[in-house]
Amino acid sequence: MSFDNPGILVFLLLLVVFIPIVIVRHIRNREKAALFAAAAPPTKREPLLRELRLRIIVSDIFFLFFVGLLVVALAGPRWGLRIVSDYRRGVDMVLAFDLSRSMNVRDCPPHHFIEPENSSESERTSRIERSMGIAQELVASLGDIRMGTAIGKGRGVLAVPLTYDSEMIMNFLLVLDSQAVTGRGTDLESLIDAALGAFQESIPSSRGIILFSDGEILSGSFQRAVDKTRRIGATLSVVGLGSDSGGPIPVERGPDAAGRGTLDTFLYGSDGKLVISARQVDALQMGAERTGGVYVDGNRDDAAQILAGYINSLSSETRFQGQRREANPQWWLFVLAAIACLGIVRLMGFSRRSRRRGVISALFCLLLLSSCAKSQGRLLIMEANFFQTRAYYTEAMASYLKALNYNDAAPYAEFGLASAFFALEEGEAALDRYREAERFLALRREDHPELKYRIYYNMGIIYFENGEYEEALRSFRDALKIDGSRIEAKRNLELSLLSIARSNPSQAASSQELEDDGKGSGEGSSVLFEYLKAKEQEQWKSREWAGENDYSGPDY
Repeated sequence: MSFDNPGILVFLLLLVVFIPIVIVRHIRNREKAALFAAAAPPTKREPLLRELRLRIIVSDIFFLFFVGLLVVALAGPRWGLRIVSDYRRGVDMVLAFDLSRSMNVRDCPPHHFIEPENSSESERTSRIERSMGIAQELVASLGDIRMGTAIGKGRGVLAVPLTYDSEMIMNFLLVLDSQAVTGRGTDLESLIDAALGAFQESIPSSRGIILFSDGEILSGSFQRAVDKTRRIGATLSVVGLGSDSGGPIPVERGPDAAGRGTLDTFLYGSDGKLVISARQVDALQMGAERTGGVYVDGNRDDAAQILAGYINSLSSETRFQGQRREANPQWWLFVLAAIACLGIVRLMGFSRRSRRRGVISALFCLLLLSSCAKSQGRLLIMEANFFQTRAYYTEAMASYLKALNYNDAAPYAEFGLASAFFALEEGEAALDRYREAERFLALRREDHPELKYRIYYNMGIIYFENGEYEEALRSFRDALKIDGSRIEAKRNLELSLLSIARSNPSQAASSQELEDDGKGSGEGSSVLFEYLKAKEQEQWKSREWAGENDYSGPDY
């Protein structure tokens, strides 16, 4: 068993406070019960006193259960497993960090998301610390895309492969510093190559790299890395760290003569002059523009928000990523148990006749709740349809999955899930859901002609798009058997026959025999069309005496 909010379980300690209160209350109520029983006849006094004391004990015990069960329900208990559909945005993003010496220059303002220890707003922070703050704020705002990290100091290394686990990325950023890798110099080409190695050709997605660097390049070709990024269809966005005036590069010299801590100095050139490192804006901005990325000034307070807005613009659509297992929420069981315990506490205060009336009333309420449960399934279908018409497929899927728990709404929920899969271009998953909806209707043995027609018709569309013309032919045929007046089904049936004839003439002949459906060989599809024509005539005659049939189906 797991809990969504385990900290709430601390409130179970309230039971320790309630137990003495309940004991004191129990003693007082026993005394009142004795006074009450003393007024009864001598022969009934002792049985009445035992009954009253038993009621008091039961009431106190179930009150403690009531409090404990409510606390557990608020903690969000989960156990067991359920399979849910997993949807993610189709964006893969790699955070690439330059960890060269120049990134230790302290010429950046402190970041509000993570500030260095013992620093004030007026002090400056290093470029690495500033990049970590921007990256952590960015990761915290993006929870539904795949992210990875690459680090470079002389050569690039893919540190964290692409993952949906944002907590793993955040933990890595918390411990990242300039000492994470060894080496000298700055090779942004090697760093970008390592970041490009994270992308997988088998997974289509919008790919991007976010480079955190000051633009100081000592080896490799940044221009060559930019061209390679553009060739594979990825974008390179750059966060420029540092200031345009620059600053001296700190160098850790080691412990002092007494072995107490370390002494810091600055890097000097061969001419004896202090080396000043400044941000190379032009080179970094050129690299971002050539690949369709964005350049962001790392000194801006809203740098992370600009990057988040750009990433969100890359792909606002969701992609079906399969199914995942998750623990099933069971908090409602504890709520029902708590309500039952409270009901028992209240019943203990009534007479036997009143308790019988209370039990009857509770059963009546349960019947009302069961009728409400039936309408709840339909409300969930309506909610899901609303989301789906607005292309909010993740929310629609969630509502459809909830509606599966209600028998009357289950076929329509399966049909809605299949439609959502079909809209997301997941044909195989949609077919599976359509078959489940068909199975639900077969088990219930209820007449849902419009739903059946739509199931067979949509299955035919998917089969036809997949090039499975025989299966498409069968599906359109089954749809027309339910409603022979649908022009779109007739047209697609003829298209299926023509597609079979073009792909394989011998297969077309067998398909015509299949359409004969046992009414004689050699007549082919004409038998089916004659049958449909007769059905149309029957419907036309019936419409002369009755109003038009409504084929819209149940409006949920």
